[in-house]
Formats: sequence, C-alpha cells, structure tokens
Amino acid sequence: MQVSTEKKEGVKHLLTVTVPAEDVKKAYEVSFRKYAKNAKIDGFRKGHIPTKVLEQQFGGQIYSDAYDSLVNQTLGQAIEESKLAVVGYPKIEVKSATFKQDEDFVYEATVEVTPKLEIKPFEDLKLKKIVSELSDADVDNMIETLRKQQGKWQVKDGAVVAKDTRISINFTGRCDGVEFEGGKAENFDITVGQTQMIPGFVEQIEGHKAGESFTIQVKFPEEYHAENLKGKDAEFDIVVNSVSELALPEVNEDFIKLFGVKDGSIDTFKADLRKNMQRELDRAIYTQNRAQLFDALVAQYGDFDVPEAYVQSEVSRLAKNFEMQMRAYGMKKLPESFKQDEMFKEEAVKDARLGTIVRQIIVELGCTKPSDSYVDAQLNQIASAYEDPAEVIAQIRKDKNQLENVENAAIEAEVVDKLLAKACDGEQKKAFNELVGRR
Repeated sequence: MQVSTEKKEGVKHLLTVTVPAEDVKKAYEVSFRKYAKNAKIDGFRKGHIPTKVLEQQFGGQIYSDAYDSLVNQTLGQAIEESKLAVVGYPKIEVKSATFKQDEDFVYEATVEVTPKLEIKPFEDLKLKKIVSELSDADVDNMIETLRKQQGKWQVKDGAVVAKDTRISINFTGRCDGVEFEGGKAENFDITVGQTQMIPGFVEQIEGHKAGESFTIQVKFPEEYHAENLKGKDAEFDIVVNSVSELALPEVNEDFIKLFGVKDGSIDTFKADLRKNMQRELDRAIYTQNRAQLFDALVAQYGDFDVPEAYVQSEVSRLAKNFEMQMRAYGMKKLPESFKQDEMFKEEAVKDARLGTIVRQIIVELGCTKPSDSYVDAQLNQIASAYEDPAEVIAQIRKDKNQLENVENAAIEAEVVDKLLAKACDGEQKKAFNELVGRR
C-alpha cells in the first residue's frame, strides 16, 4: 500500500491511498464468496449459482462490499503512516477501481487535523483576578432574604403604594380613545419593584392608596411585542383595589427549624448559612475567573480554522442543553423550524477554538493527568453539601464515570489556577451579591 499526503485549505489534508492489485483481487474474492454462499435466485439452488449469473444480479453489491472492505482495512494504517492527528471520520472518494483487469485500487481520503498553535505569553492577558470575602453582613442579608421568602402578604388599610408592596388593581387601556386587546384586567397583582410592566406604568401608581381611581399616561416601547402598539401613546384608567405589605416572621426557634437546624439555635443557623454561602461564593468566584480567562484566550488567539468535527460536536452539545432548558419550561417538542446549525454555529465555532487552545495549553503546562490534590479538592467541594461527605466521596470513587468527570474538572481547575497566576496583574474585589446574584 502506498500513501501520499497533500496539504489543503485550513485544517484539511488529502490522503491518496493506493492498494496493490493483489489485495484488491483478494477483497473481491471474499466479497464474491459471501454472495455465492448466501444469494437466492429463482431457478438455482442456494450456493450453486453460476458465476456469470451471480455477477449479473449482484455485481454492484459485490463491488461495493469489496470497496468498503478495502477502505476499512487500509484507512487506519494510511492515517498512521501519514503521521497526522486526524479528527473525525474522513470523506472518502474512490478514484480508480476495477476488479477485472488486476489494477490497483485508489481512493482519496479528505481528513481534518487538530490545528497546531504557537502558545502565546500568558502574561499578555493582563487580567484582574476576582476576589471576594463573605462578611457577617452578607449572612444577615441572607437571613432577611429567607424571611421574605417565608413572609405572608397582608392587606393594609391606608397603606401607600410603594416599593416592595403588592397591589391589586383594575385597569383599562386606550390608544387614540379606543380600547385595545389585552389592555383590560381586574384584580391584577403587581409587586412594586419586581413585576415588569411598560415604562412609567407602575411609577405613576406609587403614592396612591386603596380605593383611589385615576388615569395615567404611558408610551409603549418601540420593541413592544404587539405590532399595533409599538411606540404608541396610551392612557390607562386605574383603580387600586388593595395594598398589601409583606409580614416577615421573627427569627426564632420555629423559623430556624424550617431550614433543617434541629436545635433551633441562631448560632448553628448562621454557621450553616455561612458554610453554604461560602461554598456558593467559591464556586461563583471560580466560574467568573474562568469565564474572563477563557474569553481573553479566545480574543488573544483570534480566528483560526478548526475541524468541522469539533464544531458539530459543540453544536450538538449546545442544542442538547437548549432542548433540556425548553423542556424545563414545559415545551415537550421543539418546533420544526428549529435549526440547530443556524442557531448555534457561531457559538460552536468559538467553543471549538477555545477547546483547541485549552487542550494545547494543558499539554504545555504538563496537566494531562489530574493531580491528587485537585481531585481531592473537587471531591470535598461536592461532598460538602451532604450530611455524610465521606460516604459521598467513597461512592464517587467507585463510579468510573463520576470519577472521570471529577478528574476532568480537577484538570480544568489546575489549569485555570496556573494560568491566572501568570495572566493576572492585580485583583478586582467584588461583593457576595455581585457574584452570586442575590437581590
């Protein structure tokens, strides 16, 4: 067998494979015997069909099976001889094939290879490492958040519509003096400061009390979903039915026990909260530092060709995640108009480039195998959310797939740490609420 290699555009290479006539003849004979043994033709006994008749009936399939057999037998060896880091399955095109003249079998394999990048100085990224500290005030704010979650809305006579009150209203909307579809409702609930309405709607209700009737003037946004209302001036007649305030529970033993603190102690409660919040904060710090690092790497290396196999793999991953999100929102089936290649291609190319960069950096940093310390750190982080961490760690170590996921996360964490140590020339301090997204 002979193999020649030709560089094509981007990450593509063309392998031309020539299989000697002797091997071609053997492949044809094997394929022919298979059909001679199993073929059925009326008027002939199975296994006793004349060669000429067999070739007339099944010649195409015999040749095709022989072609496939030759490619399958030689492709792996051809790729190995080319010394190319091939990604995905090649595109095969037969160039010369005949089984009647003892000729060589020639085919071309268009392959894609992993691009080789020159590692750029990490110090050029000049990032600011995100840092944060959990304070007592953060814990106290979390307790207030939990109180609000357990609070009860109570109608308050004489209360004024203000931020963090809940109101029940009737409204009727008009454009150019004419009521429009969807512009009328009764006993409509709004939590001031949280419920999204058109600009100026809620603001003009603030300061009023239950029982008051009045008219407000608003303007629909240019990007409003209803075509007939985009950018239109409108007025709404408003009736405030009631104003409710959130009655918060006391932080006592009964309240604390709602969150699994058996002894009802405020000290135990705060200690548990701090532990959980610290774990959440650590994860958020890592996630945001990783995100800014990866974005900087993509920008540093710029555009370069990546194998289509990488891109399609990322498209499939993104589409699967999207489908899972839609199912979580109750959508049982994606619309037929959904085209994952169009929707995710740009993001998939970016992710494929990032994956290529990171894989080469992993080799550069000598992090191809997970460090025990980072594996232990990942396991401890996962297990810390459970009552019996030791049991959880033991279960993960017994499960090959779970342990592999942990090891991959450990490699990533070590690479991120090593890169940040070189890529950062300062720190950026952020509060718990900025990183974790609490309100």
